[in-house]
Amino acid sequence: MRRTHRIALFTLVIAGLIGGSVAWASLSKTVTVSVDGEQREVSTLAATVEGVLESADLEVHEHDVVVPSLGTEVRDGANIALQRGRPLNLTVDGLTQEAYTTARTVDEALDQLGYRQAELRISASRSERVPLEGMELTINTPREIVLTVDGQTQTVVTTAADVDEFLEEQDLGVGPDDWTSLLRSQPLANFMRLQIIRVAVSEVTVAEPVPFPVTETPDDTLFEGEREVDTPGVLGEVSVIYRVTSHDGVEVSREVLSSTPVREPVTEVARVGTKPRSGPAGGGNAPSADGLNWAALAQCESGGNPRAVSSSGRYRGLYQFSLQTWGSVGGVGDPIDNSPDEQTYRAQILYERSGAGQWPSCGPRLFT
Repeated sequence: MRRTHRIALFTLVIAGLIGGSVAWASLSKTVTVSVDGEQREVSTLAATVEGVLESADLEVHEHDVVVPSLGTEVRDGANIALQRGRPLNLTVDGLTQEAYTTARTVDEALDQLGYRQAELRISASRSERVPLEGMELTINTPREIVLTVDGQTQTVVTTAADVDEFLEEQDLGVGPDDWTSLLRSQPLANFMRLQIIRVAVSEVTVAEPVPFPVTETPDDTLFEGEREVDTPGVLGEVSVIYRVTSHDGVEVSREVLSSTPVREPVTEVARVGTKPRSGPAGGGNAPSADGLNWAALAQCESGGNPRAVSSSGRYRGLYQFSLQTWGSVGGVGDPIDNSPDEQTYRAQILYERSGAGQWPSCGPRLFT
């Protein structure tokens, strides 16, 4: 090749190289890419944000956030921010769900999720970093619970997750026998009502009377309606142990655990008159009970006191019934625990059956 031809060819090659370099230089851009706050510069020929990230080997996932958007045209000196999405296994007030955040710390995540209250109770430090692979996060928000305990009702603000945790938080000292209106495992919701019943179980020993039996024999030397006691009856006694259950100090049940005799009752032995007689004391001509002076009889027997008890404890009430006689005319329990009208009604039944002789000293007062 002639020397002039070689020089011309060399000149053309040099010009092509210089022109290509100028063209490449005009298309190349330097872009600042920030990934989770860490910046780096990327030289690229890409025209869009998506192309820049691909040229930098940065893959964008579903829950990542890119600013500006992937289709935005890129100029030299542009800034691109990529925030990685992080999965959260999020439990809020006992309810669990999956969530995603681009926050790098727990505090930022709470802000993104809308939990900005200072009173929140969370399972991690607010300054703890949220790793790319995600984390479990539990949040308990403040709730108002209407609490009734020891006779008082008040509204308590708590971040406890369930009833059991609330009881411990409030240091309520609930015993194993105490009762709560909600299950201990019940998650707490705002404005729930919780009542605590203090249950006390104790054993008490009570001395109780035992009624004495009565033996009556007919006696024709006594007028009808008269009665003579030869052997006074004596109440027996039994020692009873009860298991007593109380709710907030009020007894609700009583169960017999044991019963031990202390003293046997003594049978009352009496003679009942069968000799007929006329007049107001008894027999076929005895007046009706409705027309008699029961107030006078009561005044004589007990001073008109329906709770009167004789010194021996044997005779009781307005008309000084023995427990045996009281029961024989349909009386229930102890005469002194019944109303004056009930005691008078049972006394009238006794009169109709046996006459005024049931009250040897005071019986004549009936006819005054």
